[in-house]
Amino acid sequence: MLTIVVDAMGGDNAPGCVVDGTIEALRESGNRFEILLIGQEEKVRPLLAQHDLSAMNLRFMHAPEAVTMEDIPAIAVKTKQESSLVKGLQLCKAKQAHAFVSAGNTGAQMAASLFVLGRIPGVLRPTIYAYFPRIDEGLTNIVDVGANVDCKPENLVQFAEMLTIYQRYAAQIENPTVGLLNIGEEEGKGPESLKQTWRLLQEAHHENKINFIGNIEGHDILGGKSTIVVCDGLVGNTILKFGESIPHFLSSLLKPAMEKLVGSGQLDPKTAGLVGQTFKGLFEPFDVEKWGGVPFLGVDGISIVGHGRSSSRAIKNMIYMAEHMIEKRVNEHIAEVLS
Repeated sequence: MLTIVVDAMGGDNAPGCVVDGTIEALRESGNRFEILLIGQEEKVRPLLAQHDLSAMNLRFMHAPEAVTMEDIPAIAVKTKQESSLVKGLQLCKAKQAHAFVSAGNTGAQMAASLFVLGRIPGVLRPTIYAYFPRIDEGLTNIVDVGANVDCKPENLVQFAEMLTIYQRYAAQIENPTVGLLNIGEEEGKGPESLKQTWRLLQEAHHENKINFIGNIEGHDILGGKSTIVVCDGLVGNTILKFGESIPHFLSSLLKPAMEKLVGSGQLDPKTAGLVGQTFKGLFEPFDVEKWGGVPFLGVDGISIVGHGRSSSRAIKNMIYMAEHMIEKRVNEHIAEVLS
């Protein structure tokens, strides 16, 4: 049976939402995997006591320390060896568990995953991607979204290769396409680093490692021109945070506008309610919680990271993502290609 370690102390709403999400996953899945919940006993045990756990594949392990969102990643990994983050990853390294899940400090989890699990042979730098909606069916992934701010051209090419493998085996996209985010579609656009990246991506395309379609621009992301968008972590994280702000921003504009129309008699309350529900449905593609979290691609193990604001639903879906990564053997396929 698969064993998934869940960091009870990871996230803004931990440990409450983590405990709830863990129990939801076990109940909904019919106990098809085992969960090892790890965290501070004095905070987690009282929450577990509120549930009937007699028929659940759930174990608990005490970890006296916790990595917070304010901790400096490298320092936290070195000084908090008894934290749920480090101990959980050590269980995976020792083959006592198959995957690790946390909604805590992303930088610390990346640092700990590298320090404890190491890199898959052949990987220069691990990376992290994000989901973006698109006009047509399917999905778009942007890589990198913050794990690597300063990226060399060879790093960007490898990110494209790893994400191609992920989409092919885990997302069942038969022929993933790669676009390089740039200031224009034409060859030769952008700074020298992007020109060199373009050339290396073209070489990888001729070697049948990726399906490179050339440069793409910002409007092509939601347009779905490629299934993979490649950029450095500074640009990617900026786009990600901007995208996350869109639903809240538009909702903030809609509410007073609707209230004004209803107040003036131009729109009846029932119709306003229907419009509001329809508008809310338009934001569903931006719902990151349906994915739960994403894996660090390139680390020699399965380490799933989620948003710090994750709810119990997001925690549940992160656990499912971990199970999916195990079953689809994504890391093994990455090793086969890059080694």
